[in-house]
Amino acid sequence: MEAVYSVRMRAAQGAPHEKGGQHISGAERIVSSEQVASTVQKMLFRARNHALGEPDFINISIERLEFSKIKQIAALPLVTVKANDHEQALFCARQLLLASGVQVIEEAIGILTRGPSPDGRNMRGAVIMDAQSGRRLEPDSWRGVRVSRMDYTPQAAKELSRLLQPLGLDHFRVKEALALASKVIWSGTLAEICCSDDPHYTTGYVSSRRLGYVRIPHLKHPSFKGGRVFFVRLQEVNLTEYITRLQEEPVLIAQISTVQGVKDLTSLLEEKHQ
Repeated sequence: MEAVYSVRMRAAQGAPHEKGGQHISGAERIVSSEQVASTVQKMLFRARNHALGEPDFINISIERLEFSKIKQIAALPLVTVKANDHEQALFCARQLLLASGVQVIEEAIGILTRGPSPDGRNMRGAVIMDAQSGRRLEPDSWRGVRVSRMDYTPQAAKELSRLLQPLGLDHFRVKEALALASKVIWSGTLAEICCSDDPHYTTGYVSSRRLGYVRIPHLKHPSFKGGRVFFVRLQEVNLTEYITRLQEEPVLIAQISTVQGVKDLTSLLEEKHQ
């Protein structure tokens, strides 16, 4: 099969990311050669029309990939947990992380509250945290680790839209978050917590090997800076290989798992415990 292309966008304000600029937006696609130009146009529009403001620096990179070397994986099962406000959302997040084997929950929530970088701002990548000790493991605490090179096969994308549409969730945010979370867990992560840095998007999520991808309404709060934390067990991963897998190994989601609507926390945990 002919080569495909990884198209990646990141946008920052004040300075480029590598010089401490404020992260504004990012996007990832793996597309055919015929789709490259239109994909770049869409990413440029998205970067320049973000709720966090217009960026000063936009970086769009295009990389040729050999299709035969791309790993094909399954998406995590998707479900939404019932949460009526921010306090309920935080309670759900804590319980979901606890059920996933994470012990350092308050350390992670503190990062989402105050911002992950040393000066309290958002950063373009994720925090990597030891699930037992809470020690941060990412090599660069100013930029974090950015998960890259993932997308859906055309057939899987169509199937996901078919399943999301009746739930009112057929939106690029949901699809992109599911793709990223699926690669993160496939790469060897125990669990992840994420909420957007966009003040207008309040749904966050917890994902894990045990629970799949669990959307949490109202997790984002005006007091939260946002961000994402990946929890690992150091005895289970080679950190260098793990980070390389997250950042560089291309994957396509070729299989869609279950997609469910809203469930209360107790039912969800009981179902996953069986």
